[in-house]
Amino acid sequence: MAYDGIMMHQVKKSLIDTIQSGRINKIYQISKYELLFQVRANRKNYQLLISSHPMYARVQLTSLAYPTPEAPNPLTMLFRKLLEGGYIKEIEQIDLDRILKITFACHNELGDMIEYTLYIEIMGKHSNIILVGKNNKIIDCIKHISPSMNTERFLQPGALYQLPPMVERLNPFTSDFVEDNQLTKIYQGMAPILSKEILYRIDQGEDFKEIMKQISCSQDLYITKVNDKEYFHVIELTHLQGITTKYALFDGLDLHFNEIDQKERIKQQTSNLLKFIQNEYQKNTTKLKKLKATLEDSENSDDYRIKGDLLYASLHLMQKGMTSVEVDNYYDNTKMKITLDPKLDPKANAQKYYQKYQKAKNSIDVLHQQIELTEKEIDYFDSLMTAMSQASYYDALEIKEELENEGYLKKKKQKNTIRKKKIPQFQKYLTKDGIEIDIGKNNLQNDYLTFKYAHRYDMWFHAKDMPGSHVIVKAQDLDEYTIRLAAKIAAYYSKGKNSSSVPVNYTLVKTLKKPAGSKPGKVILDNYKTIYIDPDDEFLKELTQKL
Repeated sequence: MAYDGIMMHQVKKSLIDTIQSGRINKIYQISKYELLFQVRANRKNYQLLISSHPMYARVQLTSLAYPTPEAPNPLTMLFRKLLEGGYIKEIEQIDLDRILKITFACHNELGDMIEYTLYIEIMGKHSNIILVGKNNKIIDCIKHISPSMNTERFLQPGALYQLPPMVERLNPFTSDFVEDNQLTKIYQGMAPILSKEILYRIDQGEDFKEIMKQISCSQDLYITKVNDKEYFHVIELTHLQGITTKYALFDGLDLHFNEIDQKERIKQQTSNLLKFIQNEYQKNTTKLKKLKATLEDSENSDDYRIKGDLLYASLHLMQKGMTSVEVDNYYDNTKMKITLDPKLDPKANAQKYYQKYQKAKNSIDVLHQQIELTEKEIDYFDSLMTAMSQASYYDALEIKEELENEGYLKKKKQKNTIRKKKIPQFQKYLTKDGIEIDIGKNNLQNDYLTFKYAHRYDMWFHAKDMPGSHVIVKAQDLDEYTIRLAAKIAAYYSKGKNSSSVPVNYTLVKTLKKPAGSKPGKVILDNYKTIYIDPDDEFLKELTQKL
């Protein structure tokens, strides 16, 4: 991971310049691994994100809007009780290791000043966030490590905090260059990718101390793309020979981790939701196969009627107690062996076959109805799986709300408070010509966008015969460029995203109708046109997000 000790050194310097001496206003645990501190410093509000994720652990200031739970958990309540209203007294780094130490000055219940220390350990799967009180006693931590898990260093309330074992290495900012093909073994805080970059630059004739001076002075983040994979550090990673973009340090971290965070947050918070949708889809697919097999049997029910006819014509050959009888089949001039119920007399056996025939005949209409309903359920959950594949965290929450409204999931009981109905948060963009294009990312957004928000003379786009986003273009008399752009968006946000030549229907909003009693997201089209388009994400470069 590129978030090494040297990266943390630069982050620490930026945090000291911005939030040291700042006041803690609010604390949230926004996921299993993350805390968000709202800090007021130098007449500005900041968000300090602290993550102990096994793969994406980091400390940074962030300008992104993270979901904050309404009900705090016990850890959040404890952190709020002790730290809210307090000040950040000092921000330190342990040597050049990936351990940040933040000291808070707070008042206790009696009004006495008391200090707490937060240790943030960025160490891959061993990353942790540990709050320590006086005498170095652990108050609590985001991950508890019991003695049975680690006999040498356990982390849980009441235990004494001790730093992880340190390996003695040189400080690259104050030491001379030591020639080695792996500088990570020689110097503190240096990730393998930075080691390779420094060695590459030295081979190109640059001086080690000059390189380290560049790093020390950098408050930027350089993100390099190689084959759709991103690498980053506080200096440009020239040895990768990729496409590099320069950002302010925390802006770059936001940009790099935003998409990763979104996917991880959905996975953490709504993994059960996706599993439920997939299970319902599979359940209905299996049910449809069984219904069609039963229908096929029912449609071949004439066999029961024929057997009933033949038994009535051969009553003289049967008597109660027989398990079968062989009769002349006058329908095709052959012999037929018919199974009998030994408990029934001859007439009752014949009548039983007539009853089976009538039951099968009567079930055909019901089976057709059930097949139609099951196919609708399959289409519905298919649309939800498509929406989940491209959903943000808030999109996924709206999908969960939709399932609750439709009765598939049980709603949580809420207190007797009047809550204003939330408007689905669809995406708004502007084209280079200033035309607004709106995108629904789930069924609730699609319905609201098409039947509430859009004007009747706006243009509506949707991938043909497959689940996907409703796309609204708020303009009339569209040129070919705008039609193709909107069609590309509709194809990209559909089940046909990875296909070529995807058919996209488009029509005026006024021609659309909502089928009575249908699931969210369904429409009936009239007088539409179809365009075939190859979906890709290049259209994103041509759009500006509208706030």
